[in-house]
Amino acid sequence: MSYTVARRIPTPEEHRQLSDAVGWADAFWWEAMPASLLGSICGVVVHEDASGDLVGMGRVVGGGAFYFYIQDVAVHPEHQGRGLGRTIVNELVDQITHQAPGHCFVGLFSTADAESLYQKLGWREHEMRGMWKVLRP
Repeated sequence: MSYTVARRIPTPEEHRQLSDAVGWADAFWWEAMPASLLGSICGVVVHEDASGDLVGMGRVVGGGAFYFYIQDVAVHPEHQGRGLGRTIVNELVDQITHQAPGHCFVGLFSTADAESLYQKLGWREHEMRGMWKVLRP
């Protein structure tokens, strides 16, 4: 199979489609997703050439100069295991490298299933501890 990689942020509809496909349907407040996507620094979408179907995405959020966070990397289950996750992450890192004025901090959160992918790409756990909290209205 061949794929086309485009450097752009996914649309809200594309984000929802892939999120549903990978089991993230309940992970987001969908009414806020359009504004959240607009706040992205950069992104990547992947389409299968034969069908034109969206099969992968990823984006970056952060301050745009020193702090960057890779978010929402997803590959449709029918297309996993073909190197698309690696391609998406590498494309995002390349975009960050070209945008950052110097050295920078790049972070990400991972599902347990994706940890091995990130480790193969050189990502490591750090002695710093992270915390997070979901705020609800």
